[in-house]
Amino acid sequence: MTADRIPTRPARRRFAVLPVVLGTALGAAACTGSDGGGSDAALSYASVRSTAEQLGSQGGAACPFGLDLAAALKSAGIDRTATPGAADAKAAEGEVAEATAPVPWPSWISPSPTTASAPGRPPSARVTCVWTVGSTPVQLDLTAVPLDDVGVNMVLPSIQSAGEVSVDQLSAIVTGRPKPGGKPLVTPGEGLAAIARVRAKGTGDIVLVLSQDSPDRPDRSLTGEPLGRLLDRLAGQIRS
Repeated sequence: MTADRIPTRPARRRFAVLPVVLGTALGAAACTGSDGGGSDAALSYASVRSTAEQLGSQGGAACPFGLDLAAALKSAGIDRTATPGAADAKAAEGEVAEATAPVPWPSWISPSPTTASAPGRPPSARVTCVWTVGSTPVQLDLTAVPLDDVGVNMVLPSIQSAGEVSVDQLSAIVTGRPKPGGKPLVTPGEGLAAIARVRAKGTGDIVLVLSQDSPDRPDRSLTGEPLGRLLDRLAGQIRS
């Protein structure tokens, strides 16, 4: 994938960055403190990274951190059953990415003269959990970065693909991104994805993105407000 293009449907669990938006977020993070880190924070960047490394591509039979979609569905009042994993996906997998150096700006961006290059990407860790709900694969990506308030920007390509949203809508998602520990944000349009942030122990940002992996024929009981309610229940389950 090139640096100056968002794919229509990126491969599952692939890390990517929108450099112009990430640059804005990194600048803001340097000037502001975290609004997470409360006493009820269950996860740190280090704990997510450690778990992602342990899972790796070999995966696991259950989602870590106490995440139980079957229980969350029941709590959210959604009449569906869930089983871990899917035909082409393990129940849980992990991936880590190291920091990258600054790179030239994409050709379609005219940067400020004071910003000679696009910022590098911070290190990150992702744990992906998959369940089958009825006949529909449902995917949760939990991504952690060791910087405050940049996690949503790190996962924008995944949000764009899963939610089938435009670039303008992505900008609105960044502006209206949920606070750590706050209510999830559902993507505009058909509501195909939901985004939440949980409070991190120490410095860092932890973002959850919940979506179906079959956007051509989505289960309407898992879109819009019900999807946001389901993610809210999942986020409330998290423990270290």
